[in-house]
Amino acid sequence: MFTYQAISNKSNASAACLELYEQLHTTNTDIILFFCSSLFDLDVVAQQMQTLFVDKTCLGCTTAGEFAGNGYETQTIVAVGFNPNYFSFSYSYVEDIQNFSLIDAQKVMQYLHADLKRKAMAPIATQSFIVSLVDGLSSAEEEFLVNFDTATQNFPHFGGSAGDDQGLNQTFIYYDGQFKTSSAVIIMFNTSLKFSVFSTHHVLASVQKLIVTDADPKTRQVFEINGEPAAEVYANTLGMNVDQLEPEVFSIHPLAVKVRGEYYIRSIQRVNKDFNSLSFYCAVDVGIVLNEVQLTDINTPLRELLEYKQNGLGSPAMVLGFDCFLRRLEVTEKKLEKDTRQLQKNFNLIGFNAYGEHLNGVHLNQTFTGVFISKELHND
Repeated sequence: MFTYQAISNKSNASAACLELYEQLHTTNTDIILFFCSSLFDLDVVAQQMQTLFVDKTCLGCTTAGEFAGNGYETQTIVAVGFNPNYFSFSYSYVEDIQNFSLIDAQKVMQYLHADLKRKAMAPIATQSFIVSLVDGLSSAEEEFLVNFDTATQNFPHFGGSAGDDQGLNQTFIYYDGQFKTSSAVIIMFNTSLKFSVFSTHHVLASVQKLIVTDADPKTRQVFEINGEPAAEVYANTLGMNVDQLEPEVFSIHPLAVKVRGEYYIRSIQRVNKDFNSLSFYCAVDVGIVLNEVQLTDINTPLRELLEYKQNGLGSPAMVLGFDCFLRRLEVTEKKLEKDTRQLQKNFNLIGFNAYGEHLNGVHLNQTFTGVFISKELHND
């Protein structure tokens, strides 16, 4: 086995952790990544994960949903272990992403590289990738990722922003036996297996352009679009009233910026209590052009991309992925669960529904971003 997967849907936190332990404790792994519904008693989860897996490195985060090869899950814990015969790793915890500087980024990367160098099993320069898990309600992901990207030395880097089951209250990163906010964990893997980091979305084309005329970039709040109340303008473009706007609507009718010919969705988080402004999951600022976009079938681009990876790299051992929770809402709204479940099963997808995705220093929304890990060895 190259990787090991576990899932528990028991509602009791202690029982769920024990079930994960029963599935993983005899496996050959030194590190476990786990993704956990925020609806569990997190203090119990933290204590149990530290006690049960005392001989392993456990890192993780809370989620807005989970998946482990058999469709979307709710109120579960999913976990994945990596066989040390094929993977080595180093990791670093960032306690305060709000004040993460360029110098901090360089120190983190120097440590990751030096630590991995001692135990690498394949050429570090070509056979390594970086995974980041970040507090998803910190409003600091952009600056954190940009600063970290300056130090990554062009290693492929992807990740996900933690969720809290659409509560929009607090999201947590798990490190050293505790769930913590305003933080991040960064893991650098080296592997002898073929792999490819990727991201995909299902934006087809722009329908119309909307210009942000008043906004607060720090809070990601947009007050006006085209000189009018933002929520009202957005609702009018859809032929709806403001009080009809909800996450399911945001998932099916996203807004996106276009940079060098590529669309980057800027997902709406909520209509604020003033019923005039909109809050976003990603960076927004005065003057940016938001495109109302047309979407294609949500599963087709991901399926085609994974088939392309499979043709080039061989059958997947696993696809570790971070899938925006708004994509999950769209799948549910359009009743595409069966197709999505088959896609996850065919390519052994495991991961969680995120409040944002990371790719090489860019904070993304409404994407599926991850790493395709092959069963085939890389040949030097």
